[in-house]
Amino acid sequence: MSTQTVLLTCVLALLSPLALTGCCRVQVASLQDELDRSRAERNDLQAQLNRNLAERNDLEAKLETAMKAPKKSEVQLLGLTGSLNEFQKQIDAFVSFREELQRREDELAKLRQAALAEAVVAQGRMDELGTQLQAETERVVQLQGELQHAQSAIVNLQDKLKE
Repeated sequence: MSTQTVLLTCVLALLSPLALTGCCRVQVASLQDELDRSRAERNDLQAQLNRNLAERNDLEAKLETAMKAPKKSEVQLLGLTGSLNEFQKQIDAFVSFREELQRREDELAKLRQAALAEAVVAQGRMDELGTQLQAETERVVQLQGELQHAQSAIVNLQDKLKE
Protein backbone atom coordinates (compact mmCIF):
# COMPACT_ATOMS: atom_id res chain seq x y z
CA MET A 1 0.00 0.00 0.00
CA SER A 2 1.49 3.34 -0.99
CA THR A 3 2.08 6.11 1.50
CA GLN A 4 -0.28 8.37 -0.42
CA THR A 5 -3.08 5.83 -0.05
CA VAL A 6 -2.41 5.48 3.67
CA LEU A 7 -2.39 9.26 4.13
CA LEU A 8 -5.56 9.70 2.07
CA THR A 9 -7.34 6.98 4.06
CA CYS A 10 -6.29 8.52 7.35
CA VAL A 11 -7.37 12.02 6.31
CA LEU A 12 -10.78 10.72 5.19
CA ALA A 13 -11.18 8.80 8.44
CA LEU A 14 -10.44 11.98 10.40
CA LEU A 15 -12.73 14.26 8.38
CA SER A 16 -15.83 12.03 8.53
CA PRO A 17 -16.46 12.46 12.28
CA LEU A 18 -15.69 16.18 11.99
CA ALA A 19 -18.49 16.55 9.46
CA LEU A 20 -20.84 14.51 11.68
CA THR A 21 -20.03 16.68 14.69
CA GLY A 22 -20.92 19.80 12.73
CA CYS A 23 -24.32 18.28 11.86
CA CYS A 24 -24.95 17.44 15.52
CA ARG A 25 -24.17 21.00 16.58
CA VAL A 26 -26.60 22.38 14.01
CA GLN A 27 -29.30 19.96 15.19
CA VAL A 28 -28.66 20.88 18.84
CA ALA A 29 -28.94 24.60 18.00
CA SER A 30 -32.18 23.98 16.11
CA LEU A 31 -33.63 21.97 18.96
CA GLN A 32 -32.58 24.66 21.45
CA ASP A 33 -34.34 27.34 19.36
CA GLU A 34 -37.52 25.25 19.18
CA LEU A 35 -37.33 24.61 22.93
CA ASP A 36 -36.99 28.36 23.59
CA ARG A 37 -39.97 29.12 21.35
CA SER A 38 -42.05 26.45 23.10
CA ARG A 39 -41.15 27.86 26.50
CA ALA A 40 -42.08 31.39 25.42
CA GLU A 41 -45.39 30.11 24.04
CA ARG A 42 -46.00 28.19 27.26
CA ASN A 43 -45.32 31.33 29.32
CA ASP A 44 -47.74 33.36 27.18
CA LEU A 45 -50.41 30.71 27.61
CA GLN A 46 -49.76 30.58 31.34
CA ALA A 47 -50.28 34.36 31.54
CA GLN A 48 -53.49 34.09 29.52
CA LEU A 49 -54.66 31.22 31.73
CA ASN A 50 -54.01 33.34 34.83
CA ARG A 51 -56.03 36.20 33.32
CA ASN A 52 -58.90 33.83 32.51
CA LEU A 53 -58.80 32.39 36.01
CA ALA A 54 -59.01 35.91 37.42
CA GLU A 55 -62.00 36.63 35.17
CA ARG A 56 -63.62 33.39 36.25
CA ASN A 57 -63.12 34.29 39.90
CA ASP A 58 -64.71 37.69 39.24
CA LEU A 59 -67.67 35.99 37.55
CA GLU A 60 -68.02 33.54 40.42
CA ALA A 61 -68.02 36.45 42.87
CA LYS A 62 -70.67 38.22 40.81
CA LEU A 63 -72.71 35.03 40.64
CA GLU A 64 -72.46 34.54 44.38
CA THR A 65 -73.48 38.15 44.96
CA ALA A 66 -76.35 37.77 42.51
CA MET A 67 -77.53 34.57 44.20
CA LYS A 68 -77.52 36.28 47.60
CA ALA A 69 -79.42 39.29 46.32
CA PRO A 70 -83.12 38.86 47.13
CA LYS A 71 -84.66 40.31 43.96
CA LYS A 72 -82.30 39.47 41.07
CA SER A 73 -83.95 37.94 38.05
CA GLU A 74 -83.31 34.36 37.03
CA VAL A 75 -82.35 35.50 33.52
CA GLN A 76 -79.42 37.45 34.95
CA LEU A 77 -78.28 34.43 36.98
CA LEU A 78 -78.54 32.13 33.97
CA GLY A 79 -76.49 34.59 31.89
CA LEU A 80 -73.71 34.62 34.47
CA THR A 81 -73.77 30.83 34.73
CA GLY A 82 -73.53 30.54 30.94
CA SER A 83 -70.53 32.88 30.90
CA LEU A 84 -68.96 30.91 33.72
CA ASN A 85 -69.39 27.67 31.76
CA GLU A 86 -67.81 29.27 28.67
CA PHE A 87 -64.84 30.46 30.70
CA GLN A 88 -64.49 27.02 32.26
CA LYS A 89 -64.38 25.48 28.78
CA GLN A 90 -61.73 28.00 27.71
CA ILE A 91 -59.70 27.31 30.82
CA ASP A 92 -59.94 23.56 30.22
CA ALA A 93 -58.79 24.08 26.62
CA PHE A 94 -55.85 26.18 27.79
CA VAL A 95 -54.89 23.60 30.39
CA SER A 96 -54.90 20.80 27.81
CA PHE A 97 -52.90 22.96 25.40
CA ARG A 98 -50.42 23.74 28.18
CA GLU A 99 -50.05 20.03 28.91
CA GLU A 100 -49.39 19.39 25.22
CA LEU A 101 -46.73 22.12 25.21
CA GLN A 102 -45.15 20.60 28.30
CA ARG A 103 -45.09 17.20 26.58
CA ARG A 104 -43.43 18.76 23.51
CA GLU A 105 -40.91 20.55 25.70
CA ASP A 106 -40.04 17.28 27.43
CA GLU A 107 -39.69 15.57 24.07
CA LEU A 108 -37.41 18.35 22.79
CA ALA A 109 -35.30 18.11 25.93
CA LYS A 110 -34.90 14.35 25.35
CA LEU A 111 -33.93 14.96 21.72
CA ARG A 112 -31.42 17.56 22.81
CA GLN A 113 -29.89 15.13 25.31
CA ALA A 114 -29.70 12.45 22.60
CA ALA A 115 -28.00 14.89 20.23
CA LEU A 116 -25.51 15.87 22.93
CA ALA A 117 -24.79 12.20 23.65
CA GLU A 118 -24.27 11.60 19.94
CA ALA A 119 -21.89 14.55 19.80
CA VAL A 120 -19.90 13.10 22.72
CA VAL A 121 -19.68 9.73 20.94
CA ALA A 122 -18.59 11.47 17.74
CA GLN A 123 -15.95 13.42 19.67
CA GLY A 124 -14.66 10.17 21.17
CA ARG A 125 -14.52 8.60 17.73
CA MET A 126 -12.66 11.66 16.42
CA ASP A 127 -10.13 11.37 19.23
CA GLU A 128 -9.68 7.69 18.47
CA LEU A 129 -9.22 8.37 14.76
CA GLY A 130 -6.80 11.19 15.57
CA THR A 131 -4.73 8.75 17.59
CA GLN A 132 -4.83 6.24 14.73
CA LEU A 133 -3.83 8.97 12.28
CA GLN A 134 -0.92 9.96 14.49
CA ALA A 135 0.23 6.33 14.68
CA GLU A 136 -0.07 5.92 10.90
CA THR A 137 1.79 9.18 10.35
CA GLU A 138 4.61 7.98 12.59
CA ARG A 139 4.67 4.69 10.66
CA VAL A 140 4.84 6.56 7.35
CA VAL A 141 7.72 8.70 8.67
CA GLN A 142 9.50 5.52 9.79
CA LEU A 143 8.94 3.87 6.41
CA GLN A 144 10.19 6.99 4.63
CA GLY A 145 13.34 6.86 6.76
CA GLU A 146 13.82 3.20 5.89
CA LEU A 147 13.21 3.99 2.22
CA GLN A 148 15.80 6.77 2.30
CA HIS A 149 18.23 4.41 4.03
CA ALA A 150 17.58 1.75 1.37
CA GLN A 151 17.98 4.32 -1.44
CA SER A 152 21.25 5.45 0.12
CA ALA A 153 22.45 1.84 0.28
CA ILE A 154 21.48 1.31 -3.37
CA VAL A 155 23.38 4.45 -4.40
CA ASN A 156 26.43 3.22 -2.45
CA LEU A 157 26.21 -0.20 -4.15
CA GLN A 158 25.87 1.44 -7.55
CA ASP A 159 28.94 3.59 -6.81
CA LYS A 160 30.92 0.50 -5.77
CA LEU A 161 29.82 -1.32 -8.94
CA LYS A 162 30.95 1.62 -11.08
CA GLU A 163 34.42 1.53 -9.51
